[in-house]
Amino acid sequence: MAAGRVIRYLLKSWLSKPVHQREIYSWIRQQAPVVKIAEVGLGKIERAQELIEFAQLYADDHPIQFLGIDMFEGRPGGDGMPLKTAHKKLNSLGAKVQLVPGDAASALPRVANAFRNVQLLIISADQDVESIRQSISWIPRMLNEKSLVLWEVKDDKGELSFARYSMSQIEAMTVSPVRRAA
Repeated sequence: MAAGRVIRYLLKSWLSKPVHQREIYSWIRQQAPVVKIAEVGLGKIERAQELIEFAQLYADDHPIQFLGIDMFEGRPGGDGMPLKTAHKKLNSLGAKVQLVPGDAASALPRVANAFRNVQLLIISADQDVESIRQSISWIPRMLNEKSLVLWEVKDDKGELSFARYSMSQIEAMTVSPVRRAA
């Protein structure tokens, strides 16, 4: 198992595509076990599947908990996977999966107090920036001091990368003071 885990880590952190996602795998390995992951904007769910499978390599006997927020079949452009199909595929990996339909502004207030101590939160580049801004005050409720938020951004050339944020940096983005959940 140890040799297979090393080979999968090397493949993911050095050779996986798209290139900007390689830092996710390095961070998961360094912070292991990473057992609470949330993603806003699942798209076709490939990244979610890969994250769950990779986190399981380093989770020992801890179950992976995954929260996915997406418009699913209601995505603009009609490119989303149906909620039922996404749930079936992600549950088949053995993780505890919670999928919430909606954009960030409507879904995060519903789950922020229930899905706590998220270690890794990813915000996809295809998400509406205004929706994220409206819901940013809910995100710190989900995090802890060691959490990492990766916000996927596109540059002028269309290249994707991640902007990294800590809980304190996300709190600083909020308009009003953050009230922590009791």
